[in-house]
Amino acid sequence: MKPKKIRQLDDATIGFIAAGEVVERPAQVVKELVENSLDAGSTAIVITVERGGFDRLTVEDNGSGIEHSDLSLALDRHATSKLRSKEDLASIVSLGFRGEALASIGMVSKLQISSKPDGDQGATITMEDGRKSGVEPIGMAQGTVISVEHLFQNTPARLAFQRRAETETARIVDVVVDHALAHPECGFHLKTERRTLLNVPGTDNMLDRLYDIMGAQATELVPLSQPIEDEEAPGQERWSGWISTPDITRGKGDDIHVLINNRPVAAGPFLQAIRRGYKTRLMQGRHPLAVVNLECPPDEVDVNVHPTKREVRLRHSWRVLERLERAIAHTLETVPTEPDATGGIPGLQGLSSGQGIKPVETYLNPQTKNEEVNRFSSAAGLPVIDAPPPSQPVVKPPAWAVAAGKQLNLVGHEAEEEKVEPKERPVSASPLGQSVLPEMETAPVSAPLSSAERDLHRHAGCGHTARPSDEEPLEGELNELPHMEPLAQFADSYILVQAEDELLLIDQHALHERVRYERLRHSGQAWEPQQRLSPLELNLDARQSALVDAHHKRLNELGFHLKEINGSWMLTASPQLLEGEEIRRFFLDLLQDLAQDGGPLETLESKKDHIAFMNACRGSVKANDTLTLPEMRRLLDDMRRIPNPWACVHGRPTSLRISIDSLDHHFGRHG
Repeated sequence: MKPKKIRQLDDATIGFIAAGEVVERPAQVVKELVENSLDAGSTAIVITVERGGFDRLTVEDNGSGIEHSDLSLALDRHATSKLRSKEDLASIVSLGFRGEALASIGMVSKLQISSKPDGDQGATITMEDGRKSGVEPIGMAQGTVISVEHLFQNTPARLAFQRRAETETARIVDVVVDHALAHPECGFHLKTERRTLLNVPGTDNMLDRLYDIMGAQATELVPLSQPIEDEEAPGQERWSGWISTPDITRGKGDDIHVLINNRPVAAGPFLQAIRRGYKTRLMQGRHPLAVVNLECPPDEVDVNVHPTKREVRLRHSWRVLERLERAIAHTLETVPTEPDATGGIPGLQGLSSGQGIKPVETYLNPQTKNEEVNRFSSAAGLPVIDAPPPSQPVVKPPAWAVAAGKQLNLVGHEAEEEKVEPKERPVSASPLGQSVLPEMETAPVSAPLSSAERDLHRHAGCGHTARPSDEEPLEGELNELPHMEPLAQFADSYILVQAEDELLLIDQHALHERVRYERLRHSGQAWEPQQRLSPLELNLDARQSALVDAHHKRLNELGFHLKEINGSWMLTASPQLLEGEEIRRFFLDLLQDLAQDGGPLETLESKKDHIAFMNACRGSVKANDTLTLPEMRRLLDDMRRIPNPWACVHGRPTSLRISIDSLDHHFGRHG
C-alpha cells in the first residue's frame, strides 16, 4: 500500500480542532468567560442565557477591561495577558492562561467583545465563524461585555450531540455556583429570557455566600478543622471549608464542591477520601454536603493537563488526600450522631405535634443552633454545648403582641399561672424473660430485608453469630446516657427500652454491629498474627508475586507473615480475626490496594477498620434472633460505653426516640 502524503492543515481547520477541545458545550463557554472576568478583578458579573446558550449568552463585568489596541489580538489563538514565558507555566495563579478560549468560541459562533478600561474610551470587535471584523468605538460603562450568538450553528455535527436547552441551562447554573463559592467577594447574577436563576451579592463573609447558595441547610454545616499533628507535618497543603454532619446526606455527590487555590475542580478524585473521613458514620449510597478548598503552593499544582482545565494534577496527591480524610475525621469527632426522633416516620409524626404554644418572642428571636442541638442532646444524655454570646441584639415584641399571647387579670396585668408540679413517672420493668410480646406468634414476623439492606449486610449471614452475653464486656464509660431498662423484644428484631421519660425502639442488629465494631477495632489482641499449623499456599500469579516481593515488610506489619518456598509464596501467619478461605480473599484485596502506589491511605489503621467492619457485621445478632432480658441488658450496658451509639457501622440509625410527653399529647392526657 502506497503511503499517504502528509499535509499541513490550514488555520481554519486547526481552529475548529482547537474549538472542539475547548468548547464542549454552552456551559463551557460560560466557564471560560466568567474566569476571564474574575481574572480581570471584577466584583460584579451578570450572565444572560437564552435557550440554554444556543441562541445567545452574554457575560458582562466591571473588571479592568481590554485596551483598544489589544482587542484584535485577544481573538488570536495563544494570545494572553497572563503568561510571559514557559517558566510561568510552573506557577499559574490565574484561572485562564492558554489564550485559546475567545479564539475557539469565535470559530463556532458569532462573538462580539465590547470593552472599556478605566480612563479610556470603549471599543468593540466581532468575530463570526473565525472571521474578524475591524475595531470600532462604542459608548459603554467601564468593564467588558461579551456576547455569543448562534453557538455551533456552523458545526451541525457538534450541535446534534448537544443536550436539551433546559439541561444546558442547569449545567450553566452548576458552573456559576462553583465560581460563586470560590469567589465570595464577587457578585453573580444569572438570568434567562424568562427569569432570574441566581442573584448573590459580593460578601466578605463566606457563611453569607453559603447561605445565599445553599439556603437554610448551610446553617447545618460545620467548619472543617485540621488535627494538631497536621499543622506540624511536612508540606504546605492546608484544607479549609465546611462539611455536613452525618445525618445530612444526598443520594448523589452533586453538593460536594472541591476548590484548589479557589479554582473549582472535578470532585470525583476526592470523593473516596471524603467518604473515608466519614468512616462508618455515612450510610452506604449516601453523600454528604461539602465545600472544601485546598490551599497549596502554585508550583505543586499542574492545571495544564486538560483542555477544559476542569481536572488538575497534584504533585503530592496521596498526602493531600490523606490530609483531607484526617481533617474530616477530626472535625466529626466533636459532632455527635443524634438518635432519630418521632418525626422521622410519617406514621408517628402526630406524636411530635402539640408541644405547647410558643411565645411570640420565639418567632422574633429564633433558637440558635446550639440551643437546638442541646434540646436533643439533653434528651439523649449527651453533653450540653455552651452557647456563645448572641451576635445580634434581642428583638422585643410590641406590647400588644405580648398581651395577645398572655392571660391577663381584671386590672390588665399578666395573670399568675398556676405552677404545675412535674409528675413522677414510674420506670417499667418486665417481670418475665419473654423474647416476644404476649399473644404474638412465635414464628418470626419481621419483614424480609430489602435488596439494599441485603447488600449492606452481605457479611451478616456468614460465620457464627456471637451472643451479647458470650462476649467480653466493654470497659469505661464514654457517654452520658441515662439509665435504660429493657421491657421486651418486638418481632424478634427490636428492643423496647425505657430511658427515663422516653421510649426507645432499638434495632438489635444495628446496635450489636456498632458495639462489636468498637470492641474489635480497639482490641489489640485481635490483630496479633496467629501462627498457622501448616503454611497456606497462595497460588499467586506473576504480578501478585511481584507485589508481595515489593511490599514484604509492609505485609508483615499488617500481620501477614510470608515465606517463599520453591518459587511459591506461603502464608505462615495471619491476623486472628481472619478465618478459613476469608484469609485468601482478603489478602488478594490487600494486594490490589498496595498496587495503587502503596499510598498512605491504605495504612494499617485503614485495614484494621476494614477487618473490624466485616467481622462486626458478620458476627452480630440479626433480625429474627430471639434475645433474653439479660442479653438485652448486656447490649444496653455496652451501649453506654461506645462513643457513637446512635449509628451502626453502615451509618443507619440504631434507635428511635418517643418522649412520654409526645405520647401524652397524642392520647389527650394533657389539659
